[in-house]
Amino acid sequence: MSKKLEVLIESEVGISGTMTIPDCTDEAFPAVLIISGSGKGDRDGNLKKLEMNIYKDLADFLTGIGFVTLRYDKRGINKSGGSFLEAGISDFIEDAAAALRFLKSYPEVDSDRVVILGYSEGALMAPAVHVQEAAAGMILLSGGAGPSKDFSALQSEAAFGEMDRAGGMKGWLYRKLNVTAKAKKQNEKIFRKVAESNKDVMRVQGVRINAKWLRETLAFDTTAYLSRVKCPVLAVTGEKDVQVPPEDVKRIPELVKGEAEWRIIPGMNHILRKYDGQHTMLGLI
Repeated sequence: MSKKLEVLIESEVGISGTMTIPDCTDEAFPAVLIISGSGKGDRDGNLKKLEMNIYKDLADFLTGIGFVTLRYDKRGINKSGGSFLEAGISDFIEDAAAALRFLKSYPEVDSDRVVILGYSEGALMAPAVHVQEAAAGMILLSGGAGPSKDFSALQSEAAFGEMDRAGGMKGWLYRKLNVTAKAKKQNEKIFRKVAESNKDVMRVQGVRINAKWLRETLAFDTTAYLSRVKCPVLAVTGEKDVQVPPEDVKRIPELVKGEAEWRIIPGMNHILRKYDGQHTMLGLI
């Protein structure tokens, strides 16, 4: 049995979250802060048309083995205040640090046994959060070790390569209409336009985009923070992850100063699910 509480975290804006607390003793529990991946998913890990429950399932499992957990909506998402479009990586790191402080100060939590669990972008951010507000350990899921712009470039090149190799009518159209070259040119134009601007939000081809987040993401390098980490680290990724190279996880123990382990789970994809097929980048997009 466990109890679930809705809480409000004071950051630059009000951040709404859910705590789960084991209901078995009066002792102070170890705890886990769950930091989510990129995009507009809510505290449970769900989008409007895609229910994944990544963070809810993680919280339920962790609570079942005796941990308090805290997961939360990013600013501008669901019940949290602020604007998602105006937020950058720096804002999300600050909100995560505020959530960690909140969790460490909670009466039923042992402040010396609070761990950060970062997923995907959250795994890249976690070391920066730890540098700002120390945790007892880190669990990094579906993350990597390198500049974020490198992951973005790898994903783009994978998609372009799939276009070039596509067969059938679709492949013929890609080549006939010179789609790959046009897509590369468009990407470069967007990145250049964002890099040369200091606006938080920009309109690109009629769509408002979170330019501050993109600009800060392209400048962010998690290795600068991993090298300052002295707490224990467990890095886990899936063999079927095509968004971040699985072999990248092996670099994390080499970068951190403390005890560290890595694991690559056979058959697991980026969203922590068993997958028997072969993902494609175009399919994910």
